[in-house]
Amino acid sequence: MIKILDIEKAILMLILLSIAILGYQFQFVPYVLSAIVVGYFILKGDLKLSRYGVLMPLILLMILGTRIGTGFRLVDILRDYIYFSSPILSFLYGVILYKRVSLQKLMVLFVAFGTIYSLYYLLQSTLQFGSIFVSDTYDTRYSIGTGTPLPMMTLFFTLFFYKNINMVFRSHYLLLGIILLNGIVMYYFASRVYYFSFLIFILLYLFYAFVAKYKKIGLILFSGVFVILLFLIYQMINGEGFVAEKMRNSLDEMFIQEFDGYDSVVYNWRAYELFEAFNTMMQGTVIHKILGFGFGKLVHLEMELLLPGIELDYIPILHNGFAYVMVKTGAVGIIIYVVFAINLLLKSSKRIHISPENKTAFILILASIIAVYFMTLVVNGFFSGESFFLLLFIGYLYEFLFNNTESDENKHNNSNVQCGVETKQMS
Repeated sequence: MIKILDIEKAILMLILLSIAILGYQFQFVPYVLSAIVVGYFILKGDLKLSRYGVLMPLILLMILGTRIGTGFRLVDILRDYIYFSSPILSFLYGVILYKRVSLQKLMVLFVAFGTIYSLYYLLQSTLQFGSIFVSDTYDTRYSIGTGTPLPMMTLFFTLFFYKNINMVFRSHYLLLGIILLNGIVMYYFASRVYYFSFLIFILLYLFYAFVAKYKKIGLILFSGVFVILLFLIYQMINGEGFVAEKMRNSLDEMFIQEFDGYDSVVYNWRAYELFEAFNTMMQGTVIHKILGFGFGKLVHLEMELLLPGIELDYIPILHNGFAYVMVKTGAVGIIIYVVFAINLLLKSSKRIHISPENKTAFILILASIIAVYFMTLVVNGFFSGESFFLLLFIGYLYEFLFNNTESDENKHNNSNVQCGVETKQMS
């Protein structure tokens, strides 16, 4: 029996490594592999879906998006089912991991896999440009991509849970190298989304660490750090370079505006997508506005989008995930989508008082939820394979919060996880 558990654990780790390396380039990899894992443990009887009513809003979204006889193409309908079910599978993968890996070890895995992905990214950069040192982040962003949140999470865990991570790596020099490596890759991502998501994690954790422990003095310390971070952001926005320019243009790029020509449409493409999504909804019936058009609906661009080897005048996926939900499931879908986060956080908050570890876990799940919803506003993050590890982390932390009691902790220890013992140092 022990050997079977060890084999399962090894396979889960191997799958996570595969998703970490290949998940960004091949978006189907996180979905297919997580679907196989979740399906296996459901059939085995180790995963009982009836325990996770918190996922009901996401299931309702899929039901709401289901239509019969709308005339949409099958490939577009199936694509929407995959996108809408992907967060559920990622969440459940995290639930499965909880029974096999302690929180400390999960952080170590994230650090290891994030570093491996960063090395892979730099290898791609070297092969693409002939050098590991690329002067312009514009080149890496549009030639290789903006990567995944994993290096961002690696940086956060290494910086703020240094002692826990060092218990495994046992080398300050190695951890310093990991911090520098992932920091460089984050710079090459040139992603405002990841920068601000990183900031969300930092601010929430510092607020908890300072204010919760040191009260008024902690509030003063946090305020000082907050002012410093605001100053750094101000300097970054008003600086020179591609990233600074993108930050200055963020609001224009994200929200509907007046388009005075082809250049403004291309330069503010996310805003144009949102503009056309809004037009699509306005052209629909009252039922469409309330319940959406269903899965398979495409948004007409009123112009051709030229991509390598393909020309599109209709698009199935939008950068703005809220607009994506609106087109497929209407105003009701938007409400349900927001309710999922609120309900999850309300249920999780009731477990804070149980232990210091639970307080830390709640701060982490709060930061993850805010970050992934912020990503959804800009890059369809909640429904994208790029956010697999964030959603997995949310599922893991949710399971952690509802099992980290004295009685359940003993059961957890008996399954060779020792979650409670290893995470006490986190507080």
